[in-house]
Amino acid sequence: MKNFSYSSVLCVSLLSMSFGAFSAEGLNVDLAILKINKEVKSLNKEILTLKDEIEILRENQRLNSEKIDELLQMIELSQTTNKQLEKSVEINPQPSKLFRDGKSSFVLGNYDKAIELFLSHLKNSPNDKSLIDTQLWLGRSYFYSESYLESKNAYLDFQALGAEHPKYADSLYELSRVYIELNEASEAKMLLTQMLEDYPDHILFNKASALIQSL
Repeated sequence: MKNFSYSSVLCVSLLSMSFGAFSAEGLNVDLAILKINKEVKSLNKEILTLKDEIEILRENQRLNSEKIDELLQMIELSQTTNKQLEKSVEINPQPSKLFRDGKSSFVLGNYDKAIELFLSHLKNSPNDKSLIDTQLWLGRSYFYSESYLESKNAYLDFQALGAEHPKYADSLYELSRVYIELNEASEAKMLLTQMLEDYPDHILFNKASALIQSL
């Protein structure tokens, strides 16, 4: 009988020790899982933060690229204007200060001021020859200020007056971009086709080709 009692006590003791060991092991596993979950959540937050930063960097890169493209276009316009002014037929050799200041404001990106100066020049200058150039630059200023209807009208006025102007081909390309902004793709294609056919050696030929293919 005593042996049975000792055996029972021994079994109970062993079971208690085993249960305690298993309980301790289970607690350690739970703690490890909680720790891993905490680390995973922390990593997820870091990943989301990095994704946001990457999106911001991409957006800044896109905006900077657009600004660079716009600046290059303005420089190109200025260079082609200087080259072809020598070939101009009866262009006023001494444009008024209003016209010069308007072009300076345009190059500096102050389009509203440029528009104001060009409109003042149109109103106050009696010289029709310089007014043709003013209409072209007015169309450009309206375009970059996103006043597309006014830009369209200014370009059409320029083309009506300056069919023989050395910048007429440029106006075809530039006006086509205005039509695109106004969702008038057919008119844009017509102008680009005319430019490509009539001016195959023009400096803007490749850009016009790429633009018409995108429509």
